[in-house]
Amino acid sequence: MRLETERLVLRDYEREDAGPVHYWHRDPAVMAHLGGVAHPELADFERFMDTIVSKYEAYRAERKPWSALVVFERASWRPVGTGLLKPIPSVDDEDLDEIEIGWHLARHVWGRGYATEMGHALLDAAFEVADLDHVNALVDPANDPSARVCERLGMVEREPLECRYGRVRRFVTTREQWRALG
Repeated sequence: MRLETERLVLRDYEREDAGPVHYWHRDPAVMAHLGGVAHPELADFERFMDTIVSKYEAYRAERKPWSALVVFERASWRPVGTGLLKPIPSVDDEDLDEIEIGWHLARHVWGRGYATEMGHALLDAAFEVADLDHVNALVDPANDPSARVCERLGMVEREPLECRYGRVRRFVTTREQWRALG
């Protein structure tokens, strides 16, 4: 998958991306609402990235449009984040039928509106490419900035959800709501 916005380019992760993107995955501020820094050493992160790339290659082999995307800033062509369109993982780490979009960004690009810009592109992909009737965004209860992004995207908060991430805030938008905002 490849998505483009005015300021960003998102494309499927590749194994070679591990080194260039590791800098924000070891930043405690970035990872605070994503379970904390899990892979501080590059070699461990490279092994983790191998599993991620393999997982999404398997989805594509099954003709499922799910993606983990590295996000590049057009101005610098530097990788600055991750975008996700994927099944929500259950408490037991099994794919649920519910699909989520998600994002996280390197700290040096916070406050530039990239999360909202990326969120719009991910919603477009969810409804145009994946042909979903609704999509979720899951937010750590303490992550108010991400909740505000969901609201700017026109997503509506629903009942919390228990999944592999713990108990999270759940925001939802439907195809009709997305079209109305179009």
